Amino acid sequence: MRTITLAGLAFAAALTGCGGSKDSHDQLVDTCIAEGEAPETCACIVDAMEAKLSPDLFKRSAVAISREKRPVGEYILSLSDDEKMQFFDAEQEMETCELSATEDE
Repeated sequence: MRTITLAGLAFAAALTGCGGSKDSHDQLVDTCIAEGEAPETCACIVDAMEAKLSPDLFKRSAVAISREKRPVGEYILSLSDDEKMQFFDAEQEMETCELSATEDE
């Protein structure tokens, strides 16, 4: 459970920058990279999101995180229970990504 929390926190920190006028996937990857995460890690995180979230939720998430710069935790809490479960499933897959900011606090 602690790993999920760390992955979620690193994910939140990595995705708070600004995105360009690219598709949702590229916006999220660029946002993550802009926050200092390795490109390979960012691609892994966003691939996990895209694989586990519905297309609609993935697109809405890209808008909220990249364009509107909403805090990820706050955004996830605003979702329906089903959508929260999709994020939980995505976080499970994100655990395989090598995060560079996994400090143990």
